[in-house]
Amino acid sequence: MKLLISFFVVTFAFTQISATEINQKFTYPGGVYVKKISFDQYQNGFHYLDMKVPMLKKNRSYYLLFGIPRDIDLNTSEILLKNGNDDHIITLELKKKYFGKQHINISKKFTEPSDDVIDRIIKEKNILNSARKKWVSNNVDTDFILPVIGQISGVFGTDRFYNNKRGNYHNGVDFAASTGTDIVSPSSGVVLLTGNFFYNGKFVYMDHGMNLKSIFIHMDSIKVKIGDYVNKGDIIGHVGNTGKSTGPHLHWSVTLNSVYVDPMIFVNNTIIH
Repeated sequence: MKLLISFFVVTFAFTQISATEINQKFTYPGGVYVKKISFDQYQNGFHYLDMKVPMLKKNRSYYLLFGIPRDIDLNTSEILLKNGNDDHIITLELKKKYFGKQHINISKKFTEPSDDVIDRIIKEKNILNSARKKWVSNNVDTDFILPVIGQISGVFGTDRFYNNKRGNYHNGVDFAASTGTDIVSPSSGVVLLTGNFFYNGKFVYMDHGMNLKSIFIHMDSIKVKIGDYVNKGDIIGHVGNTGKSTGPHLHWSVTLNSVYVDPMIFVNNTIIH
């Protein structure tokens, strides 16, 4: 689902955030903007449109983590956030990023669902949207580990074509692995939702804290339940081939402020200097 970005024209002064204070390494579509903030700003919290923006406490400092939409206009240089009752502009220096194409042959039941299935899809989408709005105040550990050992068979951001018809861009990373391979939590978090949905198959949806969320789909089995607190490295389930899938693999997506970002940014990377 594409996220529509609203732009605002105002006549009063904003508190400008200097681009020189930003970790610009990941400021590209589908990337992450990082900015050091004050304790008061941390306490007040940030919103982008109607979505809470993740924040992080680390080494007695506080940081804003903003998910940059994959389909953002590269000419965008400023985005308006709310910090309590105050307005803040964040300044972006967006880098170009090439996203390739991937063609996949899939059963027509996924590309041409029946009316009954469409009703099911809508209900399941509403359940997921409700979980997306939940907020867990746990501090975030952004030093992720891989959720599964397997060959990467799909990368974030590629334009997907199903049976030669354009679909949504790929919003996560795919790991090809044998059915039954352990899936572990890449970081600690709280399980928001589990289920067996039409497109997702068996899945686990988790909040790592402050609206940094992961979803793991196409699973063969689930080993956690809603409300569980999971430590980094704990087994949450096993690789499968359920839902809209063409073979055993794990699809892993990550969202910040409800925007899909590249999960690999958080693996073996320290996004905070």
